[in-house]
Amino acid sequence: MKITRVDLYQLDIPLEKPKRYPNKTYEALDDTIVRIETDEGHSGWAEVCPIATTYQPEHALGVRAAMEEIVPGLIGEDPTQTDRINEKMNLWLMGAQYAKSAIDIACWDLCGKVYNRPLYQLLGGRLLNKAAGYPEIEAGQPEIVTERIAQYRNEGFRHFQLKLGRGSNFDLDIARLRYAADAVHPGETLVADANKAWSTHEALRILRATEDIDYYIEQPCLTYEECLSIRHQVRQPMILDECMTDIKLMLRGLADNCFEGIGCKITRVGGITGTKLIRDVCKAAGKIMTVDDAWGADLSAAAQAHIAVSTPARTFFATYVSTYFSKVRYDLEAPMLVDGYLNTNEKPGLGVDPDMSMLGEPVRTFT
Repeated sequence: MKITRVDLYQLDIPLEKPKRYPNKTYEALDDTIVRIETDEGHSGWAEVCPIATTYQPEHALGVRAAMEEIVPGLIGEDPTQTDRINEKMNLWLMGAQYAKSAIDIACWDLCGKVYNRPLYQLLGGRLLNKAAGYPEIEAGQPEIVTERIAQYRNEGFRHFQLKLGRGSNFDLDIARLRYAADAVHPGETLVADANKAWSTHEALRILRATEDIDYYIEQPCLTYEECLSIRHQVRQPMILDECMTDIKLMLRGLADNCFEGIGCKITRVGGITGTKLIRDVCKAAGKIMTVDDAWGADLSAAAQAHIAVSTPARTFFATYVSTYFSKVRYDLEAPMLVDGYLNTNEKPGLGVDPDMSMLGEPVRTFT
C-alpha cells in the first residue's frame, strides 16, 4: 500500500465566545483538515487547529507551510507503518510537531479502516465505557463562576476548569477560586488554570492564600523552570500543560517530581503516536493526564475519544472537547459530548466521514 495523494482543506471555525489575547481577539480559528489517499482506495483524515499566535508557537499558516516540506517525501510510503512515517517526516523537517500530527493521525485513521477496527482497538482496547469531559469557566467577575458551574452541571459535567490570570489581579483570582470552591459539590473536581500567566511571586502569593481549598493548579507560570521553582513551596497538586511539549520534557518532570498530571494536547505532541507514548508513561508512573487538543471539530474530538477510552481509569483525568463549545459539525454521527461524557462510535478508524460540501475544494493537493 502506498500514499498517492494528500489533500489540504481550510475551514474557519467560528467561536461561541471570542478568545481574547493581549494583542488580538479571535472570532474564529483557522483549521487545516488533511486527507491521505492510497493506491488501494483507503483514505485517512485528520485536522489541526492552533488557537492563537500569542498562546503557543504553533500557528495555522505554519501548518500548511510545513506540509510543503513534509508531504512530498511521503508520497509512495506505506501509511500503515506509522513509526516509519514519523521517521520520514523528521528527516524532511525539524520540529513542527503540530503539523506532523495531522499526518500521523490521518495514518492511524487509515490503519483502522484497513483493519476494519475502531481506532481504540489499535491503541490497546477499550478501558473506559465513556470519558468525562470538562468545560472552561472564563476569567470574568467572581459571581459568574457560580452561574457557570451550575449551568455546566446541568449539562452533565462534574469536572470544572476555572481560568485565572488573564488581565486580573491577586484579589480577583483569589475571589474566583473561593466562589468556585463554594459552588463545587462533593465528588466533583476543580482545576484552576492560569495558562502560564503568573510570575513566580504571583503564583506563590495566590496559591498560599488558597491552601485551604481543594483544587489542582494547572500551568501557573510560563516555563518549566518557573513551575518547578514553586512546585515544592505550595500544597496544591500541579498539572503541567503548555510546557510539556514532548516526552523528553515529561521524563524530566518525572525525575524532578514536578507534577501530578499532564495536560496532553494531541496535536502538540505529534498526534496519536506521541500521545500514546505519553499515555503509557503516565500509566507506568502513576500520573494522571487530560486528553485534549488545542482546538478543532469532529476529527479532533474523535481522536480524543479514542485515546481517552483506551486510557486506564487511574490515569485518565478528563477531556476538553472544543467543538462542543463552538458547535461546528461536519459529521453529525462523529463522536461528541453527551451529558458531559465523550465516547467513540464503532466505525473503523476515527469514525468520521466529513461532509465534503462543508469543506469545499482543497487549498493544496500533493501527488
